[in-house]
Amino acid sequence: MYSDNPLILNLLSLLKQFGIRRIVISPGSRHFSIIHSMENDPFFDLYSVVDERSAAFFALGLIQRYNEPAAVCCTSGTSAINYGSAVVEAFYQRLPLLLLTADRLPEFLGQMEDQMFKQDDAFHHFIKYHGQLKQISNSFDEWFCNRVINEGLLALNHHGQGPVQLNIPIENHHLDTFAQTNLPAVRKITRYFSYERTEVWNGIANSLRGKKVMIIWGQTHHTAPELREVFNTAVKQLGAVVLTDNLSNWNGDNTLDDTFLLLRALKRSEKSEFSPDIVISMFGNYVFNGEIKGLLRPLGKSFEHWLIDPSGIICDPFKRLTRIFEMREDVFFSQILTAGIESKSDYYEKWKLISDILEEPKVPYSELYAIGDFIKSLPKNVDLHIANSSPIRMFSTFKLDPTIKVYCNRGVNGIDGCMSTTVGFSANTDNPVFLVIGDLTFFYDMNALWNRHLGSNIRILLLNNEGGAVMHMPLHDRMASILPKHVSAGHGTSAKGWVESLGIRYISATNERECQDGVQILTDNSYTGAVVLEVFTQKESDVKILKEYFKSLNRETLMDKVKMKASSKIKGVLKHFNI
Repeated sequence: MYSDNPLILNLLSLLKQFGIRRIVISPGSRHFSIIHSMENDPFFDLYSVVDERSAAFFALGLIQRYNEPAAVCCTSGTSAINYGSAVVEAFYQRLPLLLLTADRLPEFLGQMEDQMFKQDDAFHHFIKYHGQLKQISNSFDEWFCNRVINEGLLALNHHGQGPVQLNIPIENHHLDTFAQTNLPAVRKITRYFSYERTEVWNGIANSLRGKKVMIIWGQTHHTAPELREVFNTAVKQLGAVVLTDNLSNWNGDNTLDDTFLLLRALKRSEKSEFSPDIVISMFGNYVFNGEIKGLLRPLGKSFEHWLIDPSGIICDPFKRLTRIFEMREDVFFSQILTAGIESKSDYYEKWKLISDILEEPKVPYSELYAIGDFIKSLPKNVDLHIANSSPIRMFSTFKLDPTIKVYCNRGVNGIDGCMSTTVGFSANTDNPVFLVIGDLTFFYDMNALWNRHLGSNIRILLLNNEGGAVMHMPLHDRMASILPKHVSAGHGTSAKGWVESLGIRYISATNERECQDGVQILTDNSYTGAVVLEVFTQKESDVKILKEYFKSLNRETLMDKVKMKASSKIKGVLKHFNI
């Protein structure tokens, strides 16, 4: 019988799935539940060595003999630190030694508890990975621990071998019960490399056949030519849908760039129809992060997430990561094409149907209006920087000409340095470089314009609604009057004096006509010189207009439009949806 502790069940299940069977045990009680559970499973080969110093070296001998990872397991307190000499030896000898160190709950640290010291980072400089686990009390804890254990076990053999520590807090080992007859089939994460055998790639390709495949293409600045052709071929053969936004800078087959709106337009009753079997993600972040998680996370175990990332780092945003492909993206798609992935899936066509009925915002004077007017006038083949917060979200409601390259500091999604990055980008080019930025972000980084390298080619659309409107979005309208002082940093500041003092042309707009005239000057390629257009709006009105536009995306209100616009080709698909 196994322990009823879900943390121990996860640990043992993954030890077995990763094939780690040899466990060297030293005496004690804190790790009793782990050891007693192993005693009842014939998979594990257990060795009892009293002195932890000797036990860890004993484990090194097992690793050398069998050329496989081995584990040591001990109670809390000084037992763990006694592994030190062998850990250092394993680190420099590059041996996959797994340290399973039992511990008391971290809340007791420094509170005069018996057998406790800060053992979570005791081997900081001499291990490949340290995983601090936690007691499992809900599904979030279970996902976290499962992910950390997977990360630790994968690290034993990742980019060379070496020791790994999993620190395991156990609250009441003396009260544990043992009623589980089987270990749960918990998620195992598998890492693949470009040099996998042909039969492995055939198995990967077989996993894709007949499946609804969703590919999420994140932020990229440059797409390698070798990826373009192979990717387009692969997605057509798979019938996959490729979800992107303006940050992806990608326009290819089966690609939809209005994902931010698409996901908001799906009806709840349709989400199962549009849910994928396999999600393949690659590259950086995307603006529709919250929206895609809203679709995928409630699906539970009904889909898998595959990550393509040359770094091989585990990133599990949807809590369903099962495979990591540590390789270039073009290598992955070339390999599965070679293995054969022909599919007749109509998954992309279903998504395309919804995309076809979405309309860009037609709104009164506001931030959203100014952005729409700016996009319509923006020249082709220019570089566009968009600041974080509201601007990048609002841009995601419009389609851009595919010749326009988009940049945004989306790595951490902070407002720091958005203008400084643009100034740096524009320093050595004569081509116009555009920036759309909110007022708080502008004033936070205003010294970016006080720069001897400032190019005469920079054009800035400054959206000034006297505060951070994005802070109002998730809150009820009745709270608008109490937010500006601290939460949304209300102010009455203009950039006029600062901009003009730097010799930059300044234009302002307070209505539609002025906005249109200002945008024409801002986007005029024949004009030489830096320009700032400051568009003044009211944040309460901006938030209301944006919220109303998002409401208008509700599919319940769009059904009549679908029926009216549907061509004879689309009607067959509409029938499939019982519309």
